[in-house]
Amino acid sequence: MFTILTKMIAAVLAIIVTVVPVQQESQKIRCTCYLPTGNRTYDGTEPYEGIVAANKEHLGDMALLWTIEGEWIGLFECRDIGGGKMLKNGMAIDIFRDDMDSVKEWIQMYGDYVQIIWIPAEG
Repeated sequence: MFTILTKMIAAVLAIIVTVVPVQQESQKIRCTCYLPTGNRTYDGTEPYEGIVAANKEHLGDMALLWTIEGEWIGLFECRDIGGGKMLKNGMAIDIFRDDMDSVKEWIQMYGDYVQIIWIPAEG
């Protein structure tokens, strides 16, 4: 099952890379997590796991994330912006997590830094 899913993800990414202009090199970036506050995201969406906050430049873009060691993490939508200086300067991203246990799990699995490639929003 995992192998099939991995192959499907690879096929989708291959299509995205050939259709959408993509930043070629991944970038090491600080990665923090944020929890529900009762507020909607910057674009008005109810927060859910699978979104990321970043600077306004990336609002609407997709983020491909890997561990520093190169292990695939996932595809995230940038639907929110952050107030922190590192987020505003594009030096960090903030991953939405539903609860503190999910935050602890993220930190244990991936640490404080990830590799990222941004896929610009189209349309």
